[in-house]
Amino acid sequence: MIRPLVVGLMTLSCAWSVPAIAAAADPEQDWANLPVRMTAPAGALWHAPLQRVPPTRGPVLPSLYVSLMGLEAYDGYSTSRGLRHGAIESNTFMRRLAANPSALWAVKGGATFVSIYMAERLWRTNHRGQAVALMVVTNGLMAAVALNNASVLRAQK
Repeated sequence: MIRPLVVGLMTLSCAWSVPAIAAAADPEQDWANLPVRMTAPAGALWHAPLQRVPPTRGPVLPSLYVSLMGLEAYDGYSTSRGLRHGAIESNTFMRRLAANPSALWAVKGGATFVSIYMAERLWRTNHRGQAVALMVVTNGLMAAVALNNASVLRAQK
């Protein structure tokens, strides 16, 4: 009962810290101080001062971050539970790591961090479509893994 709550809280705390980490890793771009100059109507002689407009980000990319964290957390949980009940890890690379729970969680956390970090870098370098596509593909792959794990756990009962 307590594990799903802890995993959920860890996922939410990671989701709130990722944009701040990515922003701190990109010092050459000061997105909070974008200059925007207003233009006067035709024939007018006034000049408006520079205004600071914060960048806007829709809810799609952050929601993909949160869903990836949730999928990775479920994958780690279901892999650990399946291995305890006699399942075999089908990924040959992860087979050795899955035997050690701390190594499994470290790899899951690292994979999540790298995916989100790369998407943030793409977003900040104006490759926004690629950033969203990267997260959609990553979420799709993790959803397939989660479905497979769920079927294995269901078959064990």
